Formats: sequence, structure tokens, C-alpha cells
Amino acid sequence: MAIKPLNSVGGFSVGEVPANVILANGDITTGNATATGNITANYYFGNGAYLTGIDATSIQNGNSNVKVYANANVEISAYGNANIVTITGTGANVTGTFNVTGNATLPDIIAANLTSSTNANINIEPDGTGLVVIANTAGGATAIAMGDPSQGNLISNAVSLSNSSSVSNAIAQLNVVLGKLVPPAPPNFPASQTISIQSLSTYRMADFTQIDNTPGANKNVAGGTTVTTVRRTSTYTTGNITTAGPGDSGFIASRLNGVDAGNVTLTSSLIGNGTYDDLVIYNNYDYNSANANITAGFWSVFSARSSGTVTQGWNEVYISDSAAGNTNTTVWYYDSSAPGTPQFSSVTITPPSSPTYEYSSTVPHYTSSNAFDVTFNVNRLSGDMYPTADTFITGAAGGAFGAPASVTYSSAGVTTPLAQNLYVSVGSQAVATTATVISGFGSSASAPSVSAFNSYATGTQALTPSGTVLYKTGTASSATRIEEANVYIGSTIGSGSGLAYRIINPGSGNTPAYTGSESQFNSQSSTLQTYDATVVGNVLKHDQTNYSTGYLPAGPNLSTGRSGTQYFTFKFIRTSVSKFDVKWSGNIAGMWVALPGSVIDSTSGANGWINMATAYAGAGVPGSNVGAGGNGSDGCALGGVAPLNSTQTNKSVTATFGTVSSSSTVTNEIYVRVALTSGQTVTALSLQTASN
Repeated sequence: MAIKPLNSVGGFSVGEVPANVILANGDITTGNATATGNITANYYFGNGAYLTGIDATSIQNGNSNVKVYANANVEISAYGNANIVTITGTGANVTGTFNVTGNATLPDIIAANLTSSTNANINIEPDGTGLVVIANTAGGATAIAMGDPSQGNLISNAVSLSNSSSVSNAIAQLNVVLGKLVPPAPPNFPASQTISIQSLSTYRMADFTQIDNTPGANKNVAGGTTVTTVRRTSTYTTGNITTAGPGDSGFIASRLNGVDAGNVTLTSSLIGNGTYDDLVIYNNYDYNSANANITAGFWSVFSARSSGTVTQGWNEVYISDSAAGNTNTTVWYYDSSAPGTPQFSSVTITPPSSPTYEYSSTVPHYTSSNAFDVTFNVNRLSGDMYPTADTFITGAAGGAFGAPASVTYSSAGVTTPLAQNLYVSVGSQAVATTATVISGFGSSASAPSVSAFNSYATGTQALTPSGTVLYKTGTASSATRIEEANVYIGSTIGSGSGLAYRIINPGSGNTPAYTGSESQFNSQSSTLQTYDATVVGNVLKHDQTNYSTGYLPAGPNLSTGRSGTQYFTFKFIRTSVSKFDVKWSGNIAGMWVALPGSVIDSTSGANGWINMATAYAGAGVPGSNVGAGGNGSDGCALGGVAPLNSTQTNKSVTATFGTVSSSSTVTNEIYVRVALTSGQTVTALSLQTASN
């Protein structure tokens, strides 16, 4: 039955029904129960936090316990051995032996010993996403013993091993032996080779911001920078990487501006040869094909390059190989700008205001001390690039002029670095230079030229003078230079020295009377007779030219009253001369010689002159005046006569005085007279040792 509580004051009231305090099953339902002795029960239910003498964080039994720390580890001790198992927030740590009867799946194993007490197999397998790794810490990887083999022997004439030999070391020893049997492998790609873009040029960058197609976009250079890797076509080709391995594996790709521009995967079939967009693979074959000393069947190789097209600006490319490595990255600038060829305008070439002259046959010639002033304007000086040299104007010799002086940007007033497309669409640069008259003796209506180079093309402009330029410096003569003050004596004639020079013409006919004391013709101040030929611009000629117009410098007008035969008469002084050669190139109307003061003055029927266009009579003293001792002929030519009115080249004719010598006269003078009719010229004239 249940026990009800008594009223605390006067017991039960009339009609009151008290509540049960102790139920029939023994449960106490009142709020508190106080006792002075022990309370024994099979079970206690409720909050035991207020019980004393109990450790609420530990379960104990003898010298084994489980200790639970608030918000921390759980420790398990057994047989008096503390903390055999510690459970942490990330796992469990076991001190001592960990015995598993069934299977244990462990992602990572870190242990000093892993044994099987039943001599069963210990299998360590990856779960499909990782590797079985035995770390080399403290010799772990090298301390795995071989054990006893079930097949074969651990000792041979190659290596000697034992059941306690380290697996790692044993494999290493075997690898040494195998390495001696296997031929050397080819070098791995790129085989210590580098690639570079073929056919590059070097220019300076103009002052502007360049297009940069490379991944880093960091290739821009400052204006004026010399760039050695410039191409002016959109196509490119790298150099080759040759005979690199492996040739049977690897993903090979051309990486153009950070993007795959062609690829192929090499396989053991060695069929990788081909063009894959920008990637070119060739010679994908057995290493033996490249090196006969390598046994076939061991290694394979391939060769590669990259070739394609790019857009304007900076570009880069490299070749990658997933089985080996990458080539270097080669960078270049594709310049697609097209400023065109420099053009010239307002071109002038002006004679000096204070010229220096030398004269020949009274006609003035410029000396080499004269420089003509040259001015012009030029455009199209740059595109994206401009030349590496500051000299952008150069000259070429022509006609009577040497090469005009070169011009630099600074001397022309051009600011460097040049702007992009300078004077391409509008404007031009004014330039001034000079062209100096050359040395020598001659005439020319041809012109020197100037050229402008903008690194894309060269523009050339002829500097045509306003007339034929006559030039002469000095009086040196030669076999090809006719100097009236110094007719060339090419080889020894008699004895003596001194120049052969033009004399005042003794008269207008073929064989005028002479005095024997004719003076030298002064090339500047002597009177040029209407029957005098001239030597102008290194040409002896029948001259009817008006030099006052169309010639530089302007000279005399020789166009009137000079239609008749004209003559060039010169003399030289030598002793012991009885014969000599006259050599010339050109066309003449007559040629005579004289020995003033000799007996030939009397024997000649032509005022002392004897004729080189007529053969020598063979003996005696030349001369048609037999009564005076002549041999009956005014001819004096030996070995052939002088051809008249026909063009000759290096023609030599021997003149003879017969039995007479120049030593027989007081003055030892020898005269030579050449006749020319309209249109006839001589371009070379000299005296030589007699050839007959």
C-alpha cells in the first residue's frame, strides 16, 4: 500500500485526501528524502552531481581506468600502464603493440614495428589514390631485408646478396650491372639545345608603345633601343631541336604566346612524324637510326621545331615535352609597318661661290679643292623601327664628284629617338651636304647620288649638275692622261731628261715653217688659235665647242671660225735619238716629226717636217730634196706607217731620222705634230722607245 503524509499541523482535515509519498513499488515521490543511516537500493536514478566520494571524469576498476577530460583527450590505462591509448580530436595513439584479428584499413601507417603473430602475410596496398611509401627516415627505406628467396639464388657472378641484404641496395647493385649492359640513352629533350627564330634583323625601336602579345605583356622597350630580334614577315620558324629523347612518350606542344599552337603525343609506335599546326616533328625513330653505335631496340628519339604565323608586335614561343622538359623561350618582334621608300624633293647641287681652277688649252677646269653645295628634302624616315646607325644619308661618287658627305640625324636636326612613322604621311626633313670634285683630269655630265635609308628601304636621288663638269688637278701625265704641259714619255728615249710639252703653234698648215725656238704654250694665258686643237677633259680633239654654256665652269666660246684642220704640236729634248715611237689611241688626220737645226731642215721638202704616214725610204737622210742630201722621200715611218682617219687603240709607229741623230743639233729638240679634222679625237698619247 501507499503511505500518505500527515498534515503538518493537525493531521487530516475533514474531507481531505492526502497524496501518496511512498508508492506501492517503493518509489519515493516527495521532493527530498533525508536519512541519518545508509540507504540501500538496486538502482539510483537522477542527478548524481551532488554525491560525494565519486570521480565523475573517470571509470576505474583496480589499476585500470578510463579518464575523460572536459573538451580534451580521453586516456585509457591498463594493468598499471598509463595512457596505453590516447584518443585525440584527430585520431588515436597506441603505445605498445596493436593487434588486429581481422582486417584493418589504415590510410597512413606510422609505426616502429609491424608484425604478424600468426606468421600471416602483411599486405600494404594503396587505396587507388595513393602510393605505398616507405620513408627513408633513419634508414627506413634501405633497412628492408631481402629475406630468403623461394626461387633462384642471391649470389651470382654479377652481384652477391644475402637474405639480410637491403632491398634498396640490392636493386641499386643490380642497376649498376644493368647499366653496363644497356647502351647510353639519348639526351632528354631539349638535349642541351636552344631554339631561336630564324632570319632575324637588327634595328632600333621608334618612340611609341608597342603591341605585346606575350603572356607577361612585359616586352615593351624604350624608343631608341636596339632590337636584335626583328622580323618583317608574319611567318616564323625556329631552329631545330635534334635527336632528343624519349621518342616513345611525352606530350609535345608548341606554346605560342602562352597558348597551345600544335601538339602530338609520342608513342612506342614511333609514328610521330608530321606537322601539327605550328609543331613540326621529324626523325621520330629508333636511336640506332641516328647513331649506328647504339644497339637498336633500346631507345628512341625525335626532332622538333615550331613554325607558323603571328600578329604585329612582340611574340614568344617555346616547345614543351611532358616526358622531359621545355626548351628556352625565344622572343621576337614582328614589324608589320610599311612606311615605304624615302622620297626626295627640292634637290639642288650648286657650284662653289669662290671656285679654284686649273686650265688646259685656255679652258678652265675645277680642281679637287672645290665642293658643290647639295640640298634636298627627304621623307619616310621611320616605321616602327629605324636604322641602328645615326648616319641616315649616304652618298655615292659619280661623274666629276666624289661621294657626297654623309649626314647624321643630329647634323640634320632630326630628334632621336625617332617618332613612329616619321614623315610618312606628311612633312619632310631638310638636309644639306656637299659633293667634292674628284682629282684627275676629265669631264662628265654624270652625277653623284645620295641615298636615304629608313631600315625598310633605300631611296636614291641623282644630283645632276646643270652642265658638263670639267675637272683637272695637277699636271701629272700617264699612258692614259694627256697633259699638254707634260706629254707622257713612257720609256727611255735617248739620253737626257725633262718633260715633253706643247709649244706655240708655228702655223696653220700641215707643215708650217718653224724657227726652232718655239716657246711652251701656257695653258691659261696663251692665245688659242683657230687652228689649234684643244686638250679638254683629258681628250685631245678638233674643238668647236661653246664652253660658255652647258659647261661647269663656263669657259671660252670655241664654236666659230674653227672648222678647218687643227693641230697639236709638242717637243721634247734628248740627245742620241735617231728614232722613237709615238703611241696613241684615237683617230688622226696626220702626224709629222722634225729635228730643228739638223740637216733634215734642208733635205725635207716640207719645211723640215718628215711624214710618219709615209714609209722611210730605207737608207740615208730622210727628205725629198735629193740635192740637199735627202734620200728622195719625206717618209720616216719604220715597220709600218701611221694609219690616218681610222680609229686606233694603243697604236705605236716608229719615226726615224735615218742617219741623223738629235745630238747633231745645238738644242737637241725634237718636234711632233698631230693633225685632226672635225670629229677626230685622241684619248691617249705618249712617246716610247723605238720598237723597230
